Amino acid sequence: MPLLVLVLFLLITPPSAVSSTFKKLEKKLSDVRTVKVVFIQKTRYSWYPKPDISKGIFYATKDRKFRIEYTYPDKVTMVSKGEEIIVYNEEDKEAIIDHVENNTSPVIESLFFFSRPLGEVFTPVGEFSKEGLRVLVLEPKRKDENIKKVYVEVDEDLEVKRIRVVDSEDTETTIEFIEVRRNFTPSSGLFDLVLPPDVKIRRAQGSR
Repeated sequence: MPLLVLVLFLLITPPSAVSSTFKKLEKKLSDVRTVKVVFIQKTRYSWYPKPDISKGIFYATKDRKFRIEYTYPDKVTMVSKGEEIIVYNEEDKEAIIDHVENNTSPVIESLFFFSRPLGEVFTPVGEFSKEGLRVLVLEPKRKDENIKKVYVEVDEDLEVKRIRVVDSEDTETTIEFIEVRRNFTPSSGLFDLVLPPDVKIRRAQGSR
């Protein structure tokens, strides 16, 4: 176990405190019907010291629609209105249609914090303080090699500031929330994706 992770676990508070903070956060997020988040994503690989950095915006609704727009370094749009997801790479002029469950990613997992009750998706296993923030340590209830643990950093008002996801290979992806807007009215067509006529569309195996 890396030294930093070991130190963090030594600071974990009793399970009752974890449950209390977790339930308070779940209750606060239950009032969110729609959300728009400007984010910065940093991915650190265990085998490479320099992180990959991406920027973008994601939109989500309580009825599990979402739209993710990566603006840097590549323009990639991901849209879902239910079971299927469309992933459109503007530079490659290619779109892939697949099942949402086949496209788990740290950003998509972050959307669960707004589109589903936390208790349905995660189990709280720890909590500690870091730079004036409370950090919840969560584990997914559904086994997923892409997600081993999730660290959620919140301020004293339980506003989510960062979400860090660690996978089975100890790759760490941090989603930093730069700007958050809640309960906005989505524009018509926000969760539709109109593709240019010259785009190559491919359906992944197993999708409808």
